[in-house]
Amino acid sequence: MSFVRDLIPRLQNIPGVEAAAAASNLPSTGAGDVTLHIKDQPDPASEQAPTALHYVVTPEYFRAAGIGLWQGRSFTETDNASAPPVVLVNREFVHRLLHDQEPFGKQIGLDVGGSAPEWRQIVGVVENVKTYSEATREEPNVYEPFLQHPVSSFSVLIRTNFDPNTLASVLRSTLAQVDSDLPLSNVMSMAAVLERQKAGNPLFVHVLATFAVLALILSAIGIYGLVAYSVGQRTHEIGIRMALGAKNQDVLRMILSQGVKMAGIGVGVGLVLALPLPKIFGAIFFDLHVNEPRLYFAVPVFIFLVAIAATYIPARRAARVDPMSALRQE
Repeated sequence: MSFVRDLIPRLQNIPGVEAAAAASNLPSTGAGDVTLHIKDQPDPASEQAPTALHYVVTPEYFRAAGIGLWQGRSFTETDNASAPPVVLVNREFVHRLLHDQEPFGKQIGLDVGGSAPEWRQIVGVVENVKTYSEATREEPNVYEPFLQHPVSSFSVLIRTNFDPNTLASVLRSTLAQVDSDLPLSNVMSMAAVLERQKAGNPLFVHVLATFAVLALILSAIGIYGLVAYSVGQRTHEIGIRMALGAKNQDVLRMILSQGVKMAGIGVGVGLVLALPLPKIFGAIFFDLHVNEPRLYFAVPVFIFLVAIAATYIPARRAARVDPMSALRQE
């Protein structure tokens, strides 16, 4: 705690820094849940107990994060270990867990660290912040003052009036003044943090991409095998057509047109079946939503081109059939 109390004022004194704060989690990056007990309300069963996203922050956090105060007061330096325990909540907390009742004077207990919950009084209400930048709804949030509940792992949030990427060297030198052995890692602007968050889990993305490529390869092999088998079954017919005057280009065009027709039907059916998938996945997986209309154009076109490529090889082979050899086949 003394480290944070020494570091934050130094950061605030850096030229161009408007506000500096420490927090257990950055906004919109997914804080952990904490189970709640609301005084004078009966505790439901453990599996139905109310929960909220839990943050431990220093007083300047809300200014640094741009989170507005809706009612009451924010944290101050007097909210320390010797002061009465207090918390701030967001508007969604008041709406969902307090049923829009007057929040001030309400006391809540937090199941943190396995110890018996200590009653903390709500002294302020702040605006809602999405759990993730791509989330479709807000969640109840509860904030504790850092001086009353210090945590060992935290992030530093700085609001500045110039390019934040130029602060890295200054931040490292300021940190070295407090603790020269402590490294500074992941210096990023908030925009970069949110952009990286949108990219999702890289391992999960690579696994899905691998399966998608394998599925595409298998579909190409399947189409090739089906068309090649079909052409093989029609060797006698192709020989008759060529004996009656059909040219190589005519046979090639005929086989390709049939392959295009099958590919078009398959792509059309697949596209129709894929249209409701975002809503289905959204209902199954919390806060999962797909908003990429380009996929509905790019994927069918790509699969269609793969199908045409897989059709061309057996079609070209069919166009080279010797009419006399084909007619001799039973």
